[in-house]
Amino acid sequence: MFRYTFLVHNFPSAPQAALRLRSAEAPSSRTTVRRAVRADAGQILELVTLYAGQGLMLPRTLDQITSRIDNYVVAADASGRVFACAALEEYSPSLAEVSSVAVSPSHHGKGLGSQVVLGIERLARARDIDELFALSLTDKFFLSLSYKPTTISRYPEKLARYDTLSKSGVEIVPKRCFQKVLGKSWSAPQLVELEPASTRQMKLA
Repeated sequence: MFRYTFLVHNFPSAPQAALRLRSAEAPSSRTTVRRAVRADAGQILELVTLYAGQGLMLPRTLDQITSRIDNYVVAADASGRVFACAALEEYSPSLAEVSSVAVSPSHHGKGLGSQVVLGIERLARARDIDELFALSLTDKFFLSLSYKPTTISRYPEKLARYDTLSKSGVEIVPKRCFQKVLGKSWSAPQLVELEPASTRQMKLA
């Protein structure tokens, strides 16, 4: 079971009233998909470094992650252990990249990668971003989330960033590019109520 702790706003088709709540089951059995906080930075770094070391994603430093922590979404348990993460890289008011999608090897196959990407889409909608793109070594993952194949040449901002990284000595692994226009239709995932309505505080994206 997944639960979301932040809502979408600035989006007429998904008013808060449409986000249904239901009673939670045993907390230990659930994973929370939420905005990252500074305390998550070290665990995010561990996940990213694991895959960066394999050449599967670009490396990040702790300072880089901490300074941009508001752009990260994580999947974590009740104790705060982070199992998956993803980041929103904004290039313009209308364009952003889904980046740093990483899942702990112990939690592969549980849908956590899809959930954090959906969390990034929620965050993008809250910021009125219209278009997302992503880079991947395989087709299946982003195609399953309704992204369409495209070419990285559509995004000169990304190519310029790659050029800068290459000149600094970072090896760039060629990846396939996928794109998604968020549009105006969307169904909110079901949220789980942890506290009585009178005391509950929902985090706004």
